[in-house]
Amino acid sequence: MNFQLHIILIICSLLFFIFIFKMITSSKLNLKYSLTWVFVSFIFLLISIFPKVLIRISALLYIKEPVNAIFLIVIFFLLVISFNLTLALSKKSDAIKDLIQEMGMLELSIEELKSNIDKEKEGSI
Repeated sequence: MNFQLHIILIICSLLFFIFIFKMITSSKLNLKYSLTWVFVSFIFLLISIFPKVLIRISALLYIKEPVNAIFLIVIFFLLVISFNLTLALSKKSDAIKDLIQEMGMLELSIEELKSNIDKEKEGSI
């Protein structure tokens, strides 16, 4: 691997790791959902620092070119991230449904109380 490309990869991976860390510390990214991003950025950092690891991974997977192994790893991580986001979305959707149902029951109770108060006012007049 070209030395300049190696340095660029290390810098970009390090900047991405720092970016994710700053987003977590500034509470713009929830820690629960950011663990996957931290893991991905850490893996990218390791691969950029130690490129021979990628060569060994591609050899283990019987992939001829390490570049194709990078594409496979990136696709895998994107699938993992998509799955995590789908899980989070499903949980939030269920929570919203439960809140809407509870709000409807509370509104019905309020309307019943108002009608009972109106009946009591009419009966007392």
